[in-house]
Amino acid sequence: MVILYTLVLLLLGTAHFLLKRRAASLERKYSRVAKEADELLRHSNYRDGNSNRTDPYQIAKRQYRLGLLAQKRDLLEARYIRWQGRAEGVRKLSARVRGWKGKTLPYAFGAFDVATGLFILDYLGASQQVNAHALVQAVSTLFTR
Repeated sequence: MVILYTLVLLLLGTAHFLLKRRAASLERKYSRVAKEADELLRHSNYRDGNSNRTDPYQIAKRQYRLGLLAQKRDLLEARYIRWQGRAEGVRKLSARVRGWKGKTLPYAFGAFDVATGLFILDYLGASQQVNAHALVQAVSTLFTR
């Protein structure tokens, strides 16, 4: 179980690290797009020449670009929240698995690890060197005296 427990912790740690990096990458993209949209929103209207009238085509183009940036920002925000939630879920699962340390479950499965190891040794033909039947008889004779 120690091997299995360590592998599970390693797998969860790696998954958490990768998910956290993906969420951080999306956060940087979101910040960049939000800043660009904010700059476009704060930018004054275009006026051609000495006229005090605004150009309706420039305003329409600006509104269209602003709408595209808002849509992209919302999409990135939703993706960031989803990946951040996944990373948080894996972190919580990892903390719960770490909480098993020193409790009955890992030690109970340790017996399963030993039995599996002995079965593999017997299956591979190493039963002459490591004989489980002889070990069981030796232990049983200790208790029957």
